Amino acid sequence: MAKDLPEEWTNGTLNTLYVVRDLGLKKSGVPADLRIKRKKGKTTSVLYAEYLPSEADDPRPHAGRTRNGKGRRITRESSTGTKDPFQAGRAAIEWVLEDQRQARAKKEQQEQDEHHNLHAYWEGYFAKESRKRETTRGFARWKRDECLKWEGEGYGIKHQPWSNKPVDRINTLDLEDYWSVLDQRRTPTNDMSGTKKQQKTLIRKLLTEARQQDFPHLGIPDFPEISSQKQQVRHLTRKEWDLLLKKVVELSEGAARKDLSVSDYQDLQFSKANNQNQRNWVDLYDCLNLMWFFYLRAEDLPRIRAEWFQDRGEEIVCVLEITKGDRNKQETTHYRSDALENWRRMNQRRPKGFLVFPHTKRSAGETNSTLKRTWNLLLRAALDACGIPSDGMTMTNIRHTAFRLTLEEAPELGQAPAIHSFAENGMTSAKMLQETYLRFIEQESTAKKVRAKIKPGTWSMVRGRIGDPD
Repeated sequence: MAKDLPEEWTNGTLNTLYVVRDLGLKKSGVPADLRIKRKKGKTTSVLYAEYLPSEADDPRPHAGRTRNGKGRRITRESSTGTKDPFQAGRAAIEWVLEDQRQARAKKEQQEQDEHHNLHAYWEGYFAKESRKRETTRGFARWKRDECLKWEGEGYGIKHQPWSNKPVDRINTLDLEDYWSVLDQRRTPTNDMSGTKKQQKTLIRKLLTEARQQDFPHLGIPDFPEISSQKQQVRHLTRKEWDLLLKKVVELSEGAARKDLSVSDYQDLQFSKANNQNQRNWVDLYDCLNLMWFFYLRAEDLPRIRAEWFQDRGEEIVCVLEITKGDRNKQETTHYRSDALENWRRMNQRRPKGFLVFPHTKRSAGETNSTLKRTWNLLLRAALDACGIPSDGMTMTNIRHTAFRLTLEEAPELGQAPAIHSFAENGMTSAKMLQETYLRFIEQESTAKKVRAKIKPGTWSMVRGRIGDPD
């Protein structure tokens, strides 16, 4: 039975009436906090209904909380279309029951979708692959790399809105949006094409997981084209390379080129508080030469041990025990004859254990971020001291330099069949050598030859040619 309205409502001092408590309108499922309200100070305006859904049943993001789930919860409201409180109360009941029904349906759909989005298949894929790999060499690195692809801040797959969609609703437009996200991270030395390829591989694996488990007819959407690198990778010229090594020798006070025993090496000036110390400059010199002679990747440097090198008399062979992609042991050798003397001198002062910055602690198979930061800071400091632009330069650019200058000095290595042997020795592919170095070498060589052949025109501003007018 409807109740009499409170006097405070009638005289306008009360602006809220609870539908059950104040109006006596009861119906199964109606929340106790359902209320009708009028705007403060207005006794004739249309009334609206308001309630706060339970947190468990609220389908809104963060269960209706503001500030990404950290603020207060937000009420639901709707106009009743009437000024009469009892009519408004009955309209409020109809509205809240329908609103709850829709919320339950949405919640059920969300729960169903959660079982069929990329998050669910990531958990299954990662657990399954981890079990397969946990006893293999390089498991820690694989785990780290896969987690970065999934969880990487801003660019990781899990942070993309479409990762919450059921997998059968992911489309090419979603992936185009993702490519745009990745493109925002482009730098002069990284066009993100490599990252796109890695992310594409993981997405396809997750969709394949979904197809095997729940969606046998799931189609893989078309991925946007991944444009190949168009800009030349940063590398040093031969003059710059020689200047760099000379400067590092100077910074080491000549120690980098000396025949140091183990004790001599240990006695070099060293400070943990200042990276630019004598021993570290010697370490950087050796690090540069390892990449120069053996075409090593920066990621391999922290793991390189003296025991991985074999002195075979006329050549030194590096047997990489842990390589990119967890491939089998990789043998790589040098193409420069002075590698022999350099290696033997290096081996004399560090006959066993880690070769690169051995005093920086790390475990076997680990790429130490402190170590990477140290050698890149030293590299840039040495380049700055030479007057060579150092912005964006890392040890990866030294590998590029080694490949580029070798191909410039020995053009036959760019032709079949030698290119395939060279690529294999450098732990890369002939295609990569062609696309990253050879095409730019050819462009520059062609331009140089043509410039030498084509003569200035009669009316060129260049003076000094016979027959030219003054």
